[in-house]
Amino acid sequence: MAKRLLLLLLTSLAVLPVVGAAEQGYPRARPLTDRTFESGPARLGRGQYLTEHLLQCFVCHSERDWDAPGAPPVAGRKGAGALLSERGDRRVVAPNITPDVETGAGGWTDDMLARAIREGIGHDGRALYWGMWYQSFAGLSDEDLASVIVYLRALPPVRNALPRTVLPADEQAANARSPQPITAPVAGPAPGDSKALGRYLIGVADCTGCHSAWEAPRNPGLLAGGNEIVRGTRTAFSSNLTRHESGVAYPKETFIAVMRTGKGKSLHPIMPWTAFSGLTDQDLGAIYDALGDVYPVAHYVSNVGDSRHCAVCEQEHPFGEHNHLVLPKSVPVAATVLERLPGTYRSDGANWTIMVRREAGKLYARENDSTADIELIALTETRYLGSGLPAPVEFMLPVAGAATSLVSLELPEIVLERVQ
Repeated sequence: MAKRLLLLLLTSLAVLPVVGAAEQGYPRARPLTDRTFESGPARLGRGQYLTEHLLQCFVCHSERDWDAPGAPPVAGRKGAGALLSERGDRRVVAPNITPDVETGAGGWTDDMLARAIREGIGHDGRALYWGMWYQSFAGLSDEDLASVIVYLRALPPVRNALPRTVLPADEQAANARSPQPITAPVAGPAPGDSKALGRYLIGVADCTGCHSAWEAPRNPGLLAGGNEIVRGTRTAFSSNLTRHESGVAYPKETFIAVMRTGKGKSLHPIMPWTAFSGLTDQDLGAIYDALGDVYPVAHYVSNVGDSRHCAVCEQEHPFGEHNHLVLPKSVPVAATVLERLPGTYRSDGANWTIMVRREAGKLYARENDSTADIELIALTETRYLGSGLPAPVEFMLPVAGAATSLVSLELPEIVLERVQ
C-alpha cells in the first residue's frame, strides 16, 4: 500500500501546481478527541508483539546495527528515531516516538498518536510523509491500535533531538492530499478464519508495498517481487512471494523456518526478518495461507550475482536473465458478454480509474491518465489478466445489462465502481 501511495504521489507531482496544500483544503483531518486507552497486561503484551514484530515500527524509528545479522535496532535506542535520508532540499526523518517529553512523544495525547498512526496526521496537524505506512496501518483494528499506543507509552524515554522532515514544495503539496480521516469503527479479522487473519496481517505489515514492483517499468504482479528498496546507501530487490516455483512454492513449515531465521541469516537486512522472526507460528501460517490466493507469477529475483535484464519487470537485477514473459492463452468469451464489459470504473479511495474499451473482439484497459493500452486476457468470461496490472480483475455482471463494477483481486480487493 505504501508503494501504491508513492506511485499516486509521483503521478500527482507531474500535474499539480506548486501551491500550499492548506490553500486547497488539505490535509483532510478530523478534530482531535480526548479519548485515552487504558493500559493492562493484555494490551501491553499485544502492543509489544505488534510494534516490535508485525508492524516493524523500530525498523524505521530506531538507529540500526547494520553490522549484526538482520540489522536489529541499536540496544537502548528503540523508538528514539532516526535520520533516514538527506539529499539537497529533501530530508526524511523518522521521529522519536518514546515518551520523552522534550524530544519525543511524551507530550502527545493518545488521540494524536492514533490519528498519526492510522490517518497520517501529525500531532501538530501536518500531513505525515507518505513513507510512514499509515495507509497500511489504517487497517489496524481499534483494539490493536489501542494496544500499540499503550505499549509506546510504556517504552523507556530516550532523549534524542532530531530535525524535522523537509520536502520540496511540490512534493509536500502532493503528500498532503493523501491522508484520509477514520471516523467509523475498524474491526479485526473474523476469529477462526486463517485466510482472513493472513490478509489482515499482510495488509497492516505492508507486505504488498515492499514485495510488489510498483515503480518498475512493468509491474510483474502483486507480491511478485522485484521492488528495488533503498535504505541509505543499501539497496535490495524484494523477493517473489507468489505460489510459483520462483517464489514461495515450498511447504508452510519451510516458510515459517525462513521467516524465523532469515533463511539462515542469509536474507538481506533490508528485509526486516529480525522483526518478523518474532511472529507466532499461527500468524506466519496464516500469512502463508493467504499468499496462496495471490495470482502466481514466474519471476526469479535474487540479490546475489550480476544484474541482468529482466523481461518480466523490465529492470536489471540478479537472476533477471532467467525470466521470460509468458502470458496465459485467452479463453473464448461470447460477444454478448464482451459487449457488457466496456466502461469507466473508479475507486476514489485508491484514486484509481480504469477505462475499458472493446476493439476487434478484444478488451483493452487504460489506467488514470495513461495513454498506454493494456490488453485484457480472459481467464474466465468475467475474470481477466492485464499485463502490468497488479492483479487479475473481475467484472461484476448483473443478470442483465452492463457490468456494475470492476474488482482488482488484491489483498484486500479493491472495488472500482462503474461511473460511465
